[in-house]
Amino acid sequence: MNRRQILALAVAAAAVPALSACAGDTRQQKQAAAPVKSGVPTLDPNRPGNETWPFEQAEALNRSLTWPKTNVPDPSSKVVITIANTSDVIAEVRNAQFDFFFKQRHPNIEIRRETSTFDSFLTKYMAQAAGGSLPDVMYNHYSWTQNFIANGIVHPLDEFIARTPDFGMADLPEAGLAYFRRDGKLYGLPTDMAPKLLYFNKDIFDKAGLKYPDETWTFEKMIETAKKLKSGSGATKIFGFSPSPKPAPDLSTVFLMPYGGRFLSPDETQVVINSPEAVKTMSMWLDLLVKDGVTPSLAEELLLEKVDPWKSGHAAMHINGAWIMTELSKQKAFKWGATHVPKGPQGRFSPAVGSALVMPASSQNKEAAWIYMYEYLSTSGYQFRRISAPARQSAWLPNAEALGIPKETAELVKEILADYATSDGVMRMPATKKIVDTAKPIWERAMIGKVDAETALKEIADKVAPLLAENKIA
Repeated sequence: MNRRQILALAVAAAAVPALSACAGDTRQQKQAAAPVKSGVPTLDPNRPGNETWPFEQAEALNRSLTWPKTNVPDPSSKVVITIANTSDVIAEVRNAQFDFFFKQRHPNIEIRRETSTFDSFLTKYMAQAAGGSLPDVMYNHYSWTQNFIANGIVHPLDEFIARTPDFGMADLPEAGLAYFRRDGKLYGLPTDMAPKLLYFNKDIFDKAGLKYPDETWTFEKMIETAKKLKSGSGATKIFGFSPSPKPAPDLSTVFLMPYGGRFLSPDETQVVINSPEAVKTMSMWLDLLVKDGVTPSLAEELLLEKVDPWKSGHAAMHINGAWIMTELSKQKAFKWGATHVPKGPQGRFSPAVGSALVMPASSQNKEAAWIYMYEYLSTSGYQFRRISAPARQSAWLPNAEALGIPKETAELVKEILADYATSDGVMRMPATKKIVDTAKPIWERAMIGKVDAETALKEIADKVAPLLAENKIA
């Protein structure tokens, strides 16, 4: 790897904290948050399990599933593949169980698992890439992959997919694969994939005597309803909507594109957030915050840093990914529902985002690595791991049933992914951290009423534009 490639990856590594911390992408916050400890806890190697994932239940589930076949042969002698992932302690117990049963099916494939926190992952493996040594299978955030491809870090998977007749490409949402494609080749298989939806607190709507949101709603309808639902003050305040949109990776898709605006141009070479369409849209949201107090102010956001208004039942509506459904289905504080994101004059848009597993080009055990990736990310693999946002659509309903997510809500997610979810508008270039860090304090001045939306967005455009040229992906 040459110096230019290392620098390019360094820029990508610097982008990670902003992506995980910004309001626009809570998926990684959810995945990498609560459990601080990482790595597989001490487990019985012959019966891995704990109270959350009892071994006996995992064993029964494993037996009930039909594991897929590939024409890629198992190695004729022992090989060891290294799997580098980022997950929490709870998920790692499940991964240990998957590995346990996988080795029973493939006795010549030994697995060495490396688990890192999300925030440290890219820095760690960037250093390994510079040294010419990477694992055989590794996690990839959607915003990293194009840079990895451009620098020759990862290997295309098409030859293995061609040798796997039952792969089922149609089972994966095409919109979410764009992050992992380049020049007609696919370099990653998604570990999860989900759109964003409009969530609503049924208790707050019922108390106000208002009808729940549905697919006919426009943003104007949502905003007018949010104004009616705002009530109280201080610790008992109910916000009509939370949080207020900010310059973030998917601001364009959810909030600007319905009105014909964007943060960046489609090829991410120009800043267009100061266009008349974007200014009009963000002015609407700024009025809702500054004049109407319907969304949390900057001061309220700081005070509520550890008490999310939506999660605590203090927000009537909220837009977020399908990945929060697991948490919602477990909580008892309030009744909730979900529907399509509202539409604007230019239509309705929802980002399809997900991470992936990739196969580094340096792997010496690519066939064994493929066998692992394919089973781990098969329908049976998703069902075994029981995640709430499986990329394979065939796993959505069984996983939803197992997790307590209403069937109609799971069907809605599949409908959105099939109909209008897109990767268009989701910022993915390595300057994202600089973009977010540059734009955030400017927009915060607008949030406290120091400048109007037009002035703030022009300043953002002026200061972000040079960053695009500086950090253009190779």
